[in-house]
Amino acid sequence: MTDKGKAYTALSRALKLEQDGLRFYLRAVRQTADEKGRAMFKSLADDERMHLDMIKRQLHALGAEGSYVLLPDIDVPDIDLEEKLFPPEREQVEAKIGMEPGELDALHLALDNENKSYALYVAAAQETDDEAGKQIYLWLADAERTHFNLLMSNYTSLVSTGGWV
Repeated sequence: MTDKGKAYTALSRALKLEQDGLRFYLRAVRQTADEKGRAMFKSLADDERMHLDMIKRQLHALGAEGSYVLLPDIDVPDIDLEEKLFPPEREQVEAKIGMEPGELDALHLALDNENKSYALYVAAAQETDDEAGKQIYLWLADAERTHFNLLMSNYTSLVSTGGWV
């Protein structure tokens, strides 16, 4: 597969993951009773919209110019491409706390989705030789890692204290 083909494949997969994430977070906003939980899910939905816009711009740039376009307003983090994210094992948590499905299930699914997005962006960053593409994927991977950490903090808080962060 050509570099352009790999870029289209990675960006198309990213577009689907971000669209799914946006739908999920908007539904979670409506279904979460706690105000802090709703605010977190709304913020994550806003981030997914921003990611979608960035990915769409890159797909357009690939079609029009044949390459990625580095966006001047992004701050590219220094990220360890070997770092893995590990969502908690749902069965172990359920056995430990005996909670009914609900907000914890939503958080577990969100953690899994962020993990998949992070893995996609890390792999895409490792596979591209295009510096602008690498920077975009690193920025997106860092954003997904930040989402994962926020979700994990709330997951841990709900399990240990029963409340949102």
